[in-house]
Amino acid sequence: RSARAPEARVTRRGALAYLSLETPREGQASRTHVDEVIGALRRLGWRVDLYATGHGGASARGRYARRILDYLAVEARLARRLSDYDALYVRAHFAAAPVVRLARARGLAIVHEINGAPSEFAVTYPGLQSLAATVEWLYRAQFRSADHLVAVTPGLAQWARDFAGHRRVAMVPNGANGELFVPSGPRCEPGYAYVIFVGGLVAWHGVDTMLAALDDPAWPPALKLVVVGDGVERARLEAAAGHPRLVWLGRRPYAEVPALLRGATAALCVIADPHGRSASGVAPLKLFEAMGCAAPVIVSDLPFQGELVRRIEAGLVVPPADPAALARAVAQFAGDPAEARRMGANGARHVADEASWARRVEAIDAILRDATARR
Repeated sequence: RSARAPEARVTRRGALAYLSLETPREGQASRTHVDEVIGALRRLGWRVDLYATGHGGASARGRYARRILDYLAVEARLARRLSDYDALYVRAHFAAAPVVRLARARGLAIVHEINGAPSEFAVTYPGLQSLAATVEWLYRAQFRSADHLVAVTPGLAQWARDFAGHRRVAMVPNGANGELFVPSGPRCEPGYAYVIFVGGLVAWHGVDTMLAALDDPAWPPALKLVVVGDGVERARLEAAAGHPRLVWLGRRPYAEVPALLRGATAALCVIADPHGRSASGVAPLKLFEAMGCAAPVIVSDLPFQGELVRRIEAGLVVPPADPAALARAVAQFAGDPAEARRMGANGARHVADEASWARRVEAIDAILRDATARR
C-alpha cells in the first residue's frame, strides 16, 4: 500500500489543454519551455495535451496570412475538445482570445503564462505596428478574465497586476533541466578557447553587440565567439562569416548544448532593450542553462537577470548594447580562470537549489490546482 501512495496522490490532478500559438520550434527557448513545463506537469499527475501552431514565431519570417490560418486551425481543434478538459494553460498570445472566451463560457479554469508585455509586439513584428492598439486590447480582455496569471520576472508580474486590474498574478521564472544542465559531463574541446551564445537570432538578443565586440581592442585575440542558433538576424552572421574569431554552428540538437556550455570560458546573455522591450525584466532560459553547467555568465544590465547575477555572484554585468564593455568582461574572465570557475560554481549551485524546472513547475501546479478547485 505504501508503494502506491504517491500514485494515489498524483491522480487528483485533472486534464489540461496547453495552448501555444507562438510556434515552439526545435532548438529554441520556447520549445524547451513548453516541453519542460508539460513534462513536469505530467509527472505530477496532470493529463496534458499540447495545441501548438506549426508556422511563424518570433524568429521566423513573414507570411502573416499563413500564421493567421494556423492560429484558426489550432484554436478550432481545441474548441472541439474543450469539454475534455478541466483547465486551459495559455502561453499568452493576443490571437488566443477567441478560444479563451469559449473556454471561459464552458467553465474551464484559465491560466496565462506571460513572457513579455504587449508593447513588445511592435518590436517582434515591425510590419504590423498599426495593429498594436488592437493587440493590447485583446491581451487585456484575456488577462482580466483569467483565473491566474504567471509572469517570469517580478517587474513583469507587477506590470500584469496593473494591466489586468487584479492581483491574481504569480512570479515563476524560467529554469533549467536539472538532469541535463549540470557541471559534470562531457565538455566540448575544439582546440581553441571560446565564449558562447546560445539562442534565437532575434532583434533583442544582442547579435550586433556581440559581433561588434569581436573587433574591440580589449577582446582577447585568441578567443573565439561561438554562436549556436538561427533566426531572422542570421544575415548578420552570414555577413560576418569570414571573421577569424567567429564560429557559427547554426541550430544544434538540444542534447549537445550542455557540453558546449561546459567547455566555454563564459556564456553570453547580452539582451538589448529596443524601444523599452526589456524594461520589465528578462529571465532567459539560456541564463539558467549556462549557470546549471557552471559556465560563468556575462549579462546585460536589465531587471531580474542583472540583479540575480550580481546577488549570487555568477558572472559579470555589462550595460546593454555596449560592445566595449562586453569585450572587457570577456577579457576579464579569459585572464582570471580561477574567478571564472568560482562564479560558475555559484551559478550551478543556485540552479541546483532553486531553479530546476521541477521546482518551478511545482509552483505552476499549485496555481492550476487552486484555479480548478475554485472553478
